[in-house]
Amino acid sequence: MTYPMADSARHNRILAGIPMDHYVRMAEHLKPVDLACGDVICEAGESMDFVYFPTTCTSSLVSHTQEGDSSELAMIGRGGMVGVPLVLGAKTMNHRVVVQCAGQAYRMPAHVFVHELSQCSELQQMALCYVQTLITQMSQSIVCIGHHSVSERVCYWLLCNADALRSEQLKVTHETIANLLGVRRESVTQALGKLQAAGWVGSGRGRISILNREGLMASVCECFSLVSQETQRLFDSAGGLPNNLPATVPAEDSSGGMQLQRYQDAYDFAPVGFVSIDADAHVVQTNLAGAILLGIQRSQPQAHDFLNFLMPSDRATFAAFHQEVLSGKCRRHCEVRLQGGERRGELFVRIDATLDEEGSECQLVLIDVTEEKQRAAQTLEHERQQQEMLAKQPYMLWFKDPEGHLISANSRLIENAYGVGDDVRLEKIDAQTMPWHFQGVPAAVASPKA
Repeated sequence: MTYPMADSARHNRILAGIPMDHYVRMAEHLKPVDLACGDVICEAGESMDFVYFPTTCTSSLVSHTQEGDSSELAMIGRGGMVGVPLVLGAKTMNHRVVVQCAGQAYRMPAHVFVHELSQCSELQQMALCYVQTLITQMSQSIVCIGHHSVSERVCYWLLCNADALRSEQLKVTHETIANLLGVRRESVTQALGKLQAAGWVGSGRGRISILNREGLMASVCECFSLVSQETQRLFDSAGGLPNNLPATVPAEDSSGGMQLQRYQDAYDFAPVGFVSIDADAHVVQTNLAGAILLGIQRSQPQAHDFLNFLMPSDRATFAAFHQEVLSGKCRRHCEVRLQGGERRGELFVRIDATLDEEGSECQLVLIDVTEEKQRAAQTLEHERQQQEMLAKQPYMLWFKDPEGHLISANSRLIENAYGVGDDVRLEKIDAQTMPWHFQGVPAAVASPKA
């Protein structure tokens, strides 16, 4: 099994709000996809085969007129999803969805998503919460288009994308922004020129950098704070994000927030089991691999005694190892067997352990060595069979006749023909010490093989 690490789908706000036991089930159906600027994820009126959860990209719900003009209705980033109609019981999109800023998203088959909505109340709650935030965006965009200047709307667009991407570097062109805002390209270039002259943004070829967020905040219309506050309120009411991570990471803390998430993902999805047990050998915490090895729900580890997962004959071995770790003595590792269950057989695991800083918990690393043990057992069995064959099976004996010719004979034949050597006056030769170099014949060919 492979485990997502630094680029975890749980960077998406909706997926981050799902309990781990449900997310583990859904993760098997999540596939990362790289999306380029301008990619059309879905056309208006098309049925949806997939739901997309952005992590490092943004996209727009775009409406078009018959004359070909377009306007952005709402922006979708890591706080949302593409596929809202499925949450409401529909099967088709009402608007085109176009990628704004390139990056990565995770997609899930539409039928799996619909099924999971009925299985996970948290997913349903987070999805419905996002529906409401999307409605807030779309309704506020009507006010923004009719009452605010192009410069204010450009500030709004830049800030929304920066928060959605958790980055102050936006890979986007003036023309893309103009098409999404439904204004002329020259108007966007003029607005960005003023912001650049004020030192608030830097503009390059296909790239815009936010240099002074406070300056943009002072120039943006009230729509930004209204939408941001309402979005935060809705997600807070739905349970917020796990691990006390902020809904949006401030620019100066973005690298630290992402690093914290990477460490969390590295623990959650490591290919080895991490299990913490207290002084009484009760399970305190596990990562995903540890929960799978033990066959338990990760959300309820405290109800389990670690010794009960071991084969009865190995419990004393682990108990002694556990006490040595608690006493501070060093021991490299121990090897024990985990009991089998309905879906798997008995497993061999190698356990390394350290004591936490408080000296009250043992932090175990469980490595499945079942295949290694099986290979070692197969090697020993093969060697045993070879020894048995050498002891029981016939082999070749070598003789020299009176004229000096070499003759080989099966040992079983010799055993059945008593005195054959005396009758024909054959001289028995030790094949290991005899020189096997015949004139004109390579040694490798002439030398007999046992």
